[in-house]
Amino acid sequence: MADKEQQIQELRKILDTLREDIPLFAQFVFGATLSPKQIEFCEAWRTKRTITFRGGTSLGKSFIEAVVFWHSLVCLDHVQVSIFGPSEPQLQGGVWKQIQQLHDKMHPMFKDAFEVGSRRATRKINPSNCFGEYRLASGDRPDNARGIHAYSNYVIVDEATGIDDEVFTGALLNVLSDPDGKLCLVSNPSKASGFFFRTHLDPDISASWTQVHGTLYDSPNYNPETFEQLAKNYGGPTSRQYRCMVMGEFPLSDVDGLINREFIDAAVLNEDCVPADNVPVVWGLDPAGAGKDASVLCVRHDNTLVGFHEWQGLEPTPLAYKIRELYEKAPKKERPAVISIDATGLGNGVYSILKDWGLPVHACIFAGTPTRSPDRYSRIRDQLWWEMREWIHSENVSIPNHQRLIEELATPTYEDGSGKIKLEDKKAIKKRLGGRSPDYADALAISFAVSKTRFASKWNWSKPIVYDNLQSFE
Repeated sequence: MADKEQQIQELRKILDTLREDIPLFAQFVFGATLSPKQIEFCEAWRTKRTITFRGGTSLGKSFIEAVVFWHSLVCLDHVQVSIFGPSEPQLQGGVWKQIQQLHDKMHPMFKDAFEVGSRRATRKINPSNCFGEYRLASGDRPDNARGIHAYSNYVIVDEATGIDDEVFTGALLNVLSDPDGKLCLVSNPSKASGFFFRTHLDPDISASWTQVHGTLYDSPNYNPETFEQLAKNYGGPTSRQYRCMVMGEFPLSDVDGLINREFIDAAVLNEDCVPADNVPVVWGLDPAGAGKDASVLCVRHDNTLVGFHEWQGLEPTPLAYKIRELYEKAPKKERPAVISIDATGLGNGVYSILKDWGLPVHACIFAGTPTRSPDRYSRIRDQLWWEMREWIHSENVSIPNHQRLIEELATPTYEDGSGKIKLEDKKAIKKRLGGRSPDYADALAISFAVSKTRFASKWNWSKPIVYDNLQSFE
């Protein structure tokens, strides 16, 4: 009797240790070593109530879901773990298969304590208060996700991007009302909309969620040679599949964007562009002031986006000084023929100061009337983005492999149902960019406000550069 009591005490000590250390639990119970990204997820699961995990391929997401499933059933006495997914074959062939396989690998001390069926696992002692199961989640049948209550009520939503919003808002969020409720979403980020997307990138709700993000390169089986080839199979860096499956990022849009991703990709990879000597350098400035966004200056020479300069938190006067300093330091042949500035609001001050100093500036009013083809565009902003689109689609341009620029170019959609091209509202673009403004893409677009050389890479333009009569550029 004393020996049995001692064994119970030893088991309790082991469980107390394993309860606080999921990687140690995986090693002790299954003989499994977790990757750094899997450990990050486990720590979020152990310490937080709302967790959202997006990741690319080969991360072992189903495996780590199975690990925390068993950790909960082994280490807690009153717990219910429910796994939801959009389809039964997906659940059976994915996470539930991993749960069954891990049960087979369990340390004998724990294996015989559980019964595992085709969709439910229970502890033999106290089975009604310690069990786990999988259920289907459907917008047509949200009742499947209701009525789940337990002291430790843990819900894992597998392939969460495929679950209708009504299931979350109408049922699953209710588990958080239980004393120890926990809601965890896991998925490839294949849609730029929906509740799962919002838990990562919508400022209104993402702050209340703990985000875990993994890429192909976080795989526990990462091998540089084979994985680089695997990454190439998903397409270029701006393709939907590459972003989702390699980088673990959401697609930039659920619909085709204004600028085709294939052309952006080609421009990034194009190393053969040579700017024409008789085409002037043009700068585009998108001022931002002291807020969250950056003031960005784009340097473009003919068919080549040379690069960017950016400053954070500068008011008009110090920003103007920065621009003048760059202008004066630039070799004469690299100085811009025109510095085009978004002169709306704060930008008007920068424009006025630089104009007083004698620099070749042009005021671009994004919300103004189009200067070219007014019957085709709603505003100058629409006109310039469309002309930038045609420049990129000419297939003889080069842009840097600048991740933020690439995202900003590929994100906006447009409509033309009114007979005029209208770019997606900036507020909507910012939301899908995680709350930031498309500063780099706007700066590039502004560089097309006065220069007819946007097509110079395809049709050469040899008019002399005019510095004192900017109207001739329009």
